[in-house]
Amino acid sequence: MEAIQSFGGIALGYWFYHLLTQPLKFKNKLPQIKIKAMEFLPNLKIRLKNHIIHIHHWIFLSAIFVILLTITTGFAQLLIFKSFCVGGIIQGFTYSDRFKIIIKS
Repeated sequence: MEAIQSFGGIALGYWFYHLLTQPLKFKNKLPQIKIKAMEFLPNLKIRLKNHIIHIHHWIFLSAIFVILLTITTGFAQLLIFKSFCVGGIIQGFTYSDRFKIIIKS
């Protein structure tokens, strides 16, 4: 049962972020939410004087995954959420700009 939850969560996470990050499908339909130098949607970006820090979805999903690992007593607890994060992280690594975090503006 745990294997089914794991693979299902990974597939769901991969599919969800694949659809959400497609510029012609959903990304352009998301509202743009900005507060001064912080952009929350459609991308998480922090605008500095000469640079833009782009927090890719795989970065914050990795942080959430580590937090989930530390707050739960076993790997099977919250397994669907953990595997969803892993699926999103895997999907994030498929992009060629996956490690471009600090961008000169």
